[in-house]
Amino acid sequence: MTKKFSPAFHLFHSWVSWRVPAYATLTEYALQEHGVFLPEDKKKANAILHDRKMIMARPFEIAEYLSQGMPLDINDPTDAIKVYGWIMEHMANWITFSSNPSLISRRIPIEGMREFNNLANKLFPVAHRYGYFRKAEVTMSDSLQSFFGLEVKASKDEHRFNDTLIRRLESAARFQSRGPR
Repeated sequence: MTKKFSPAFHLFHSWVSWRVPAYATLTEYALQEHGVFLPEDKKKANAILHDRKMIMARPFEIAEYLSQGMPLDINDPTDAIKVYGWIMEHMANWITFSSNPSLISRRIPIEGMREFNNLANKLFPVAHRYGYFRKAEVTMSDSLQSFFGLEVKASKDEHRFNDTLIRRLESAARFQSRGPR
């Protein structure tokens, strides 16, 4: 029997492969010690620096990386689905914790949640495209509307649940900051 780890465990301890520009992998020490040797042609230098490089990183590190405004790709779409799911579960767990009375008083780490929400927004198109959500089923009324030539209203398939969750977390954090009355 395998032990099921929590989504928080996966967000902070599971390694996932990501693709980042080569310049993002250069440390400040490496730049100072060795420097960067680039060709004279600016287009070639730009192409070398923006070439994608695979790295292994944990989702929380990538969320911090994205908060600095850096570009990002993911290698495997199934990893995008997994990480998106972990973020959704983690946010849902925080909502459950904040909405239930408890003797343990913990503040919601809202800045970290916003960083995870930003990562979820980046992963949503990939997760959606590769099957995280099913398309809405065609109902009998939709079939009848199309049969009689009426225009069928398009269903909104791209609802971002992470945006709903972050709004609920922010309101819970505001409520926590007011303190007991």
